[in-house]
Amino acid sequence: MDAAVTVFAERGIEAASISEITATAGVSNGIFYYHFKSKAELLDVVGHAIAAALVNEVDDAIRGIDNGVERVALATQEFIRRAAAEREWGWLIVEALGDLGTFHDQISRGVRKDVAIGIAQGGFTVEPSDLMFASLLSVVSVALRERLQHPKAPDVEGRAAQFVLRMLGIPVAEALRLTKLVQKRRESQQPSVQQSDFRSQRRAVSPHLKGGRLARRP
Repeated sequence: MDAAVTVFAERGIEAASISEITATAGVSNGIFYYHFKSKAELLDVVGHAIAAALVNEVDDAIRGIDNGVERVALATQEFIRRAAAEREWGWLIVEALGDLGTFHDQISRGVRKDVAIGIAQGGFTVEPSDLMFASLLSVVSVALRERLQHPKAPDVEGRAAQFVLRMLGIPVAEALRLTKLVQKRRESQQPSVQQSDFRSQRRAVSPHLKGGRLARRP
């Protein structure tokens, strides 16, 4: 699976070929087709593994926060920070967020849930729609690209969170206040939580490539 991630990230999801993936993995095309029917099936395996790992880690990071608006503010920052921690996976996520396919839908489930909580609590007054969520994820995609291209750029995550909150109807000053609030909350967490990042999840899903052979998802 690491070989597929590398090729998808470098070439883009559409441009990546099966031959490039198998060459990077050091296996034959025949081995690939023994395990997968098509590139789309491999992408489904890779996409679900990466999306589930990242979304679940972000969910863990914001566990205990009941306020939907604060959840969105913190989750936006955590998603970008953790995705950028593993560059190849981060670039694949940037590609996926622009694809609007199944992978995109899997990644969007977290923000949909948190926005729904915020709406139910009266924090957000927007009308949810597919266009709205696509727009929110576009902001996240642009911010993640910025973070990957410029690792030392200041507060990319915070500015993205403010932009997302403003798109959801939060006034400018309140968006800034909430973003700083959740940043301080994250900084006050125990070091073991702070240092957790997406790299730990890579080890959990990488066994789809075992012994030089591509393996199906269980």
